[in-house]
Amino acid sequence: MKNLMIRHDCSSLLAVNGCLLLMLSFNSLASSETDYKANGWHVGINLGQSSAKIDGDSIKANLENTGFDVNALNQDRHDQGYKLYAGYKFSSYFVLEAGYFDLGRFSFNANTLPVSNYTGRTGVKGWNLDLVGILPISDSWSVLARVGVTRNDTKTRFSSNGLINTSVNNQDNSYTKHKFGLGVQYDISDAFIVRLEAERYRMDDLVGNDGDVDLYTLGVVYRFGSRQPQPVPTTTPEPLTRVATEQVTQASPVIPEPEVLVLEDVHFNFDTAELNNDTKVMLRRHATTLKANPKARVRIAGYTSASGSAAYNQALSERRAESIKAFLVSEGINANRFKTIGFGQRNPAKYEAKPSALQSDAAKANMRGLFEIIIE
Repeated sequence: MKNLMIRHDCSSLLAVNGCLLLMLSFNSLASSETDYKANGWHVGINLGQSSAKIDGDSIKANLENTGFDVNALNQDRHDQGYKLYAGYKFSSYFVLEAGYFDLGRFSFNANTLPVSNYTGRTGVKGWNLDLVGILPISDSWSVLARVGVTRNDTKTRFSSNGLINTSVNNQDNSYTKHKFGLGVQYDISDAFIVRLEAERYRMDDLVGNDGDVDLYTLGVVYRFGSRQPQPVPTTTPEPLTRVATEQVTQASPVIPEPEVLVLEDVHFNFDTAELNNDTKVMLRRHATTLKANPKARVRIAGYTSASGSAAYNQALSERRAESIKAFLVSEGINANRFKTIGFGQRNPAKYEAKPSALQSDAAKANMRGLFEIIIE
């Protein structure tokens, strides 16, 4: 007897297609930023409401075909559900998550004549592996889409007062299905995220019918290692220091040993090593200071923001350092007094929580050239 049935909703196919299209759009965006591991490992827990689709019409028809009049069919299609998961963010836009879920228990009770006390109950739990695409829409908000496979464990039990033989339908079953979902998330801090998600888990009832269970949850995610250590100054033969622009306004007299000159950092626009007019004015002041201090040698270190690949950023940082050197040489400073080095995106001045936010204060702070002045 077909006792407990869950309908296959054709709209789920449309939802799968929409989810896959959103995944493809994430992939096209991710191609512009490679080799960037934003946050690494994380764990999370989601709690919420689950909802099953019980095919009451089929249950009623089966009972009537066996000689029962069905006065009412009471359904309990909702329960609490949860999921526990761990994940790894392997690019700016993609995460792999694995976890355990429990969708709850669902049941029905048929009010029949003759009185049968006919009841069915089923529960669904299991394991999943998901590919999650995450698209930032602001500094704190992101949308996400997921597609995954599940290993479902279902347990179904039927009972009556003896008028219906239910023992043949009591089964435990395990099988592989798929799932998909959409959601939004909000970054509370570097370490904690809040997620709101809607997911659809495909499942079988135990009489060979396809169906699904929807899970709507609110969750919290903890990211490991999202806070990066403060940059460590590069070791030099003598101490170095940096100050704001207004502290270097005119040529300094020759500074006796072991004092150290003070020069301001130079900042660049995104993805360029070109000097703008304001930067050239600042470097001319630096050139005047260096001319007044002929014993001073300079190491110019170039840096970049976190956006882009490590190899590209390394080359860009070297070009930035060379650009500063070339300008100072053109202002009459001997080239032998300079040494240049590029650090790429290493040792940032500020941690960039979202490398894709190219105009953030952290990104602008990291696109720089640093002066290290040594008095011999």
